Amino acid sequence: MENLLSFWRKGSVRSLTYQWGLVVVIICGMFWVYDIATTNMARLGLKTGFDFLTDEAGFPISPALIDYSPRSTYIEAMIVTLLNTIFLSLIAIILATILGFFIAMFKLSSNLLLRKFGNGYVEVFRNVPLLLQLFFWYFAALKMLPMKRSSISFFDVAFLNIEGFFIPLPILEGGAEFVAWAVLIATLISAIIWAWAKHRQKNTGQPFPSLILGAGLIILLPLLVAWVLDFPVTWEVPKFGRFNFEGGTALEPEFTAMVFGLTLYNAAFVGEIIRAGIQSVDKGQKEAAGSIGFTNMQTYSQVIVPQAMRFIIPPITNQYLSLAKSTALAGAIGYADFFWAMDGAIAPQTGQVMELQAITLAGYLGISLFIAMLMAIYNHMTRIPER
Repeated sequence: MENLLSFWRKGSVRSLTYQWGLVVVIICGMFWVYDIATTNMARLGLKTGFDFLTDEAGFPISPALIDYSPRSTYIEAMIVTLLNTIFLSLIAIILATILGFFIAMFKLSSNLLLRKFGNGYVEVFRNVPLLLQLFFWYFAALKMLPMKRSSISFFDVAFLNIEGFFIPLPILEGGAEFVAWAVLIATLISAIIWAWAKHRQKNTGQPFPSLILGAGLIILLPLLVAWVLDFPVTWEVPKFGRFNFEGGTALEPEFTAMVFGLTLYNAAFVGEIIRAGIQSVDKGQKEAAGSIGFTNMQTYSQVIVPQAMRFIIPPITNQYLSLAKSTALAGAIGYADFFWAMDGAIAPQTGQVMELQAITLAGYLGISLFIAMLMAIYNHMTRIPER
């Protein structure tokens, strides 16, 4: 008995027991909730299960990144709308990061006008609810554009009107795959050069323009391959026909409003995160870099930003996760995202609420975990080893 009490008094054993006990209680609670739900649904005559996924959906989805028609199944509709959500999140994350970087630089600028603009931008967009901003861009901005016959022309190549933004569509001809391979190879070579330059600078202290060289390689190598193959990628420019635009592709107002809203709203937070991360680095680092002859760009790219990344990445990861989950607001303006399909289209037709909620939770959880994993990998790659 004394040996048992002595074993129980160990902190690790007691802690693990409490933790596993909590896990068992949570699992039992989930089974209890599931049993109550299925019992009530059976009493009301509602079916349970996932057999409905192979039934015909019967509703259109636009835009669709893969082939889809109303004759497609519910599971195909889920895949299409999940891809729409992922694509929208990716575009908004990239644009919000780029815009947020410039906002941070504006706020850190010695120029009074730029600094005031950055402060004003953050105060306005950060303090106005996202849903209200989406309504503004969709109903007050895009829906006030002219009709098709009076479209706003951009050099007769792209056209903006109330039905969307009509832009040229790339047409891939024979040999286009070699251009794609050239882009991939140039990207891999640029990554190798960047890793070599980083290792070289760590050992010798001598910087190397790896970013400039890599960007030039990614641009010039595909152009050279395309020139040798007589440019196998052509562009189909939209032209107004008798009743509508022909050729090209259109970015629908719902998608455009979502991109504007998500980008401008989240850029305010991203800018503040980047600004705070840069200011967290001791100013002596900048002075030391200047004393050994570093230019302002070299100071920021090789001294300040690498040290600031450990402060920037954790909060900016949370902001990316918040952005991805905010795409669920797309249904408010009619964009066909994952949540819109589950809650607004499939649920009223099938009544499979529990199953659809479980799939919705799994979908957004998968997107969030994937973003968190990528950011964790990037954080590990860029972290400064402790000496």
